[in-house]
Amino acid sequence: MKKIISRYYFIIAILLVIADQFFIRLVLHSEFAAGLSDFEYYLSSMILHFLVVLLAIIVMIWSGKWQKINSRKFKGVYLFYSFLALLAFVIWNFVTFYLFPPTKNEISYQLAIPTFTGATAFLMYFFYPVIAGPIFEEMIYRGLVMTALEKGKKWGLDVLGSATLFGISHISNHGWVLTDFFSYMGGGLIFAVLFRVIKSIYWPIGLHIVYNGIGQILPLLF
Repeated sequence: MKKIISRYYFIIAILLVIADQFFIRLVLHSEFAAGLSDFEYYLSSMILHFLVVLLAIIVMIWSGKWQKINSRKFKGVYLFYSFLALLAFVIWNFVTFYLFPPTKNEISYQLAIPTFTGATAFLMYFFYPVIAGPIFEEMIYRGLVMTALEKGKKWGLDVLGSATLFGISHISNHGWVLTDFFSYMGGGLIFAVLFRVIKSIYWPIGLHIVYNGIGQILPLLF
């Protein structure tokens, strides 16, 4: 099994990305999900994404890729790189704010927020966007995708492929708007470059959590 996974790692990675982007959506739009409450619906979505990520981790471990991105070594310069990445996000947000209209993904989320109550509010306003979502997305689009494209890293295909799929994942459910795609692809490029430089999945996960956390907290303060 391990030899098969190593040999067909790229194909398996593609299938897992497809499952993460499209198969889960099919399940959530099936008759199975029609009778679920809001909390059950969003929790089911999170569980399905978790299962895909779990499979991705198993595939990375068995193929030997996980050991390459699992470094827990700390260097002070990594904090500096992460600060530069966060600064890049701030600049990119200003650029997209003034040049692009709000993304349909963002509009849809803002319209849904007032409907969240109780456990659903905790799940969808804090836990998923700040904790679970960043972990899931970094494992798939940096860990899995970039290791699957590592043979093309000489030409930057790992970074571009990761950022492109990251952009598509954020617009495919809300309409294929070009400016929306570039907004999210730009963020994906920042995460991908940080991962490429540090070679550890934990730093882009940490940056993603901080970035999303700031985005959730700031509206409550103003």
